[in-house]
Amino acid sequence: MFRILAATASMLVAAAVPALAESGPEVRLALSVTYYDNTVSVGSLSCSPIGGQHRNPEGACAELYGASGDIAAADREMTRVCPMHYEPVTVRAVGWYGDGIVDYTRTYGNTCVFANSAGQLWNI
Repeated sequence: MFRILAATASMLVAAAVPALAESGPEVRLALSVTYYDNTVSVGSLSCSPIGGQHRNPEGACAELYGASGDIAAADREMTRVCPMHYEPVTVRAVGWYGDGIVDYTRTYGNTCVFANSAGQLWNI
């Protein structure tokens, strides 16, 4: 019985993510993640319709819509302890969300902090 409920719940969640990701304002973002050793990852995200050069555009759009476009609010609460060494990871998003211009930059203290708190937007 539990397996049936769990399977049904996971199917409902999977079906709801694309629907949520499609229901919001138009989003067009150019994204970059710059690591302490100067390596850079770049990508793009569009929502309504979903697309871009992104590993999980549905999840990223769902997080953005859930945070009403506030990129900082889309971050997760850290769930594990990270070392205190400084090897900064800087993220940047430029573009628009609905009618508003987006120019967002944030620096995380190291890759551990970045991996544990950055939302799906930076999964490029």
